[in-house]
Amino acid sequence: METKTKKQKVYDLVSNKPVARLYYQGKHHTHPIRRTLLVIEETPTHLTGYEFRCGNEVRTRSEAVSKVRTYRKDRIPKWGDYARLTKSSKNFMKDPEDSTLERFPITVMFTEGA
Repeated sequence: METKTKKQKVYDLVSNKPVARLYYQGKHHTHPIRRTLLVIEETPTHLTGYEFRCGNEVRTRSEAVSKVRTYRKDRIPKWGDYARLTKSSKNFMKDPEDSTLERFPITVMFTEGA
């Protein structure tokens, strides 16, 4: 009996700072959720990439390849949009008008993880 394996398309990462960490609300949550992406395409209005983290759920590489997501940049909240974002000691001194989108080099995925 033969089993068919579904081939998944593999995309190239952007060359400049492919790791994006951000908070994003979306449809299924009442507050912004922490997300980590490996960016495969960036336009002035959208970020597209492999989603490695969604809230507390951290995916392996093989799971993330099947989770290609697109996020609208105008829906990424600022630090001041939700009061609980600045409650941690790491985010306490962030400017409330700055975006939660942060970009990093690929080495961050190996040293700090998703």
